Amino acid sequence: MEPQVWLISPDQQDERLDVFLTSMLPERTRSSIQKLIKDERVTVNGKPVSVHRFLKNGDKVAWNGQEKISKAKISVKVETGPLPDFNDMIIEETADWIVINKPTGLMVHPDDGQKTGTLIDLLMAHDPKIGKIGEDPERPGIISRLDREVSGLMVIAKTQHAFDELKKQFSGRTVRKSYLAFCYGNLPLEEGEIKFRIARSTTQPRMAARPENEKKEGKAAWTHYIVREHFKSATLADIEILSGRQHQIRAHLHAMQTPVIGDQLYAIENTKRNIQAPRLMLQSIALEFDDPTTGERKKFKLDPDPAFETMAEEFRRS
Repeated sequence: MEPQVWLISPDQQDERLDVFLTSMLPERTRSSIQKLIKDERVTVNGKPVSVHRFLKNGDKVAWNGQEKISKAKISVKVETGPLPDFNDMIIEETADWIVINKPTGLMVHPDDGQKTGTLIDLLMAHDPKIGKIGEDPERPGIISRLDREVSGLMVIAKTQHAFDELKKQFSGRTVRKSYLAFCYGNLPLEEGEIKFRIARSTTQPRMAARPENEKKEGKAAWTHYIVREHFKSATLADIEILSGRQHQIRAHLHAMQTPVIGDQLYAIENTKRNIQAPRLMLQSIALEFDDPTTGERKKFKLDPDPAFETMAEEFRRS
């Protein structure tokens, strides 16, 4: 492949390098372009630079047309299926933010196991300017994420002002996030709280909940639940998280011996094997925050995924 060179014009200055190359190389994903930059296959003014380098008028951007080939390992692309239509996911969009209904199975941002086919790819195709927003070039606009198999409401920032203000609201706990969870077994109270600390497990590739009376390991986490309906061997509950730790709900319910149905990562060996879950039975169904510009309280609520009612009917008949 022939080397390619671009000279940055005044109307292209202040654009981030990976965003610029995404527009220049439309056949490539943004994450693959970031890899080229990290592998030093791209230079600015003859020197390797970081992914989040912002361009200046007169900069000379060059790509030698080659990939970095690893002799130790040949990677095989894993097909994740067609991406959903982003427009179908949008609940409300303003100049500052977008609220979406993320489907189950869609990863929010790239990781070591999956570099493409994420929500970030859809965001960049929808509005490339989002590529400049936030603190992490691999997670532009993302203030708070959902696990891959969790569906439901998310808010994404479209401006740096909105990102900064929403981040303050999340850290100040003025954002309200509510979930619907179908879990094995029975929670101990009709309404209760789980305040186990969250730390990375030392034996499993997941998070672990640590009881308060144990060594103060990990980060404080607070989960509030209200039971909607009890079944013979399961519970349907509304859950609100007052902190935003990784896998918080899944780890907390696992620690209570009531793991989320369909959760392969936080499974417990003695749970009933005859419960066939079509998905991870956890959905973000309500979201509230203050508009970063107007101050208006924004409230969003989803109907539960039909899978929840289908499973409830099966339990009622059993």
